[in-house]
Amino acid sequence: MNNSNKLRACIIAVILLICFGCTEPFTIHTNDSPPVPVIYGLLTNKFEHQELMITRSSSYFDNKPNVGISNAEVIVQSSDNKFFKFIEKYDTIPGLYVSENAFAACVGTEYKLSVTMDFNGDSKLDRYEASTTILPSVVVDSIVIEPIDLMGHKSHILYAYFQDPVGDKNYMAVNIFHNDSLLTAKISNVGISSDELIKNQQVKASLFRFDDISEKEKDSPENQKRSIYLQQGDLIEASISLISKGYFDFISQCRKEMGGENPMFGGPASNITTNISNGGVGYFAGYNIQRTSIRFDGK
Repeated sequence: MNNSNKLRACIIAVILLICFGCTEPFTIHTNDSPPVPVIYGLLTNKFEHQELMITRSSSYFDNKPNVGISNAEVIVQSSDNKFFKFIEKYDTIPGLYVSENAFAACVGTEYKLSVTMDFNGDSKLDRYEASTTILPSVVVDSIVIEPIDLMGHKSHILYAYFQDPVGDKNYMAVNIFHNDSLLTAKISNVGISSDELIKNQQVKASLFRFDDISEKEKDSPENQKRSIYLQQGDLIEASISLISKGYFDFISQCRKEMGGENPMFGGPASNITTNISNGGVGYFAGYNIQRTSIRFDGK
């Protein structure tokens, strides 16, 4: 491999070192402004009771999480004229709404969200709307696990081989499963990328790093909490999903807000990307998961 190809391979690996998930509760802060509704929902093609969260934004300097909003009417309508009612799970998390019936979001189908509630407590109903269309998954040819030694610490890198999909510009995110457990289920862990530098190429992308099980006893309790250990027989699955640019921007901005901004160089994010109407914030999105799997052989 010549130097040019080596450089290109390194760039591709860095760009696509991503992991995906968005089920972690997050807090939207506002600075010296009235509270607004925060609506976040993510539909998938898994046949299940889909979820949506409705909360009230908090002050930028308030470290408490957003307070859930109850008694909202939540309806999702598909472009093939199906209706899905969401009901609040009072016995779990205030403001968490789940679909009354299980359903799977379908590729190419548009879903329109309608949330009706008395947000201001003035006995007047307010309506907030959004829509999303489910995009297809990237076709992954195969995934492999390769060992790596990092300063004497044994690890394993998960790689995926795929052809960059046709399109003007694609935005991608990855789900990683370990023994059927979703590892990328926190929005703070979300990694996203565009195909700007890999357009129309065959790609080998680095998706996730695992620690070897032999390192667990050597690690501190803090490292053990942060690490995912791999041992012989473990089932690893990956799915690369196409997402909209709006959702890509929303995840990017959420990660910045959760990581904190230096107040000397900029204020809080007051114009975070959203597709919620009527002054609401948050995002209503969806993606398609197609898993490609590999069984770790212990090497």
